[in-house]
Amino acid sequence: MSIQSIYGVAFAGAAVAMSLAGAPAMAQSEDSETGLQGRAAFSYAEARGNTDTLAITGESELKYLTDSPWQYDAKLGFVTREESDARTEERYEVILTANRYWTEHDYMFGRLSWRKDNFGGVVEEWLPSIGYGRLLIDLERHQLTGEVGVGYRFADLSDGTSEEGVALSGGARYTWQISESAQFFQNVLVQWTTDNTYAESETGLSTVIVGNLNARVSYRVRHNTDVPADTRNSDFLTTIGIDYKF
Repeated sequence: MSIQSIYGVAFAGAAVAMSLAGAPAMAQSEDSETGLQGRAAFSYAEARGNTDTLAITGESELKYLTDSPWQYDAKLGFVTREESDARTEERYEVILTANRYWTEHDYMFGRLSWRKDNFGGVVEEWLPSIGYGRLLIDLERHQLTGEVGVGYRFADLSDGTSEEGVALSGGARYTWQISESAQFFQNVLVQWTTDNTYAESETGLSTVIVGNLNARVSYRVRHNTDVPADTRNSDFLTTIGIDYKF
C-alpha cells in the first residue's frame, strides 16, 4: 500500500469520528428496514469478424441500514475492453461511505473514494472527504438528494507526475419512479481542486423484467479539465445489461 493509501484510510477514519462526535442521535422509526440491501449490475458485449472486440462492465452498490442513526454505503465498479486481443480500456472504482443522520433528511458523511484508469490521463486517484447531505425532495415518485464536501486529493498522472491538494465537491442524485416497473435516474458529481476539475454525469433507466431482476441502460460521461498531453479529457460509456436488486 502506498503512502497516499495510508493517509487516505487515516483521513477517512478521522472523518467518520468527526461526524460521530458532531451529530446528535436520531431515533429511527420502529418499522424502518434494517440490514443489507443493494444491487449488482453486469453487461457483456462481444463482436467477431473484421474486428474482434470484447467489453465487460460490472457495478455493485451496497447499503447497510442499522437501527441507529448510522447508514453505510459501498460502491464498486469496473470496465474492461479488448480489441483484437489487446486491452484498450481498464477502469476500477471503489467508494466507501459512512453516513450519520441527525434528522430524517439531514446527514453528515465520511467517504473514501478510489479510482484507477490504466488508459486515462489520471491513472490513480485517492480522495478521502467529509461533508453534508440533505434529501431535498421526498415525494412518492420523485427524490432528490444533494451533497457538498471537502477532502484531500492524491493523484498519479499518466506522464509520471503526481498531484495533491484540497478538493471541494458537490453532487446530486435524482430518481423518478415512472411506474411500478420503471425508474429513471440521474447522478451528477463535480470535484474541484487547483490542479484539476473532475465532473461525472450518469443518466439511465431501469425496468423490471421479473421479480428482482431488472434491465438497466445507462450513459456515463467522465471529464477531467487538466490531463497530460496526448490523453483525452473525457470518457463516454454506454451500458445495457442486467441488474439484480436484493
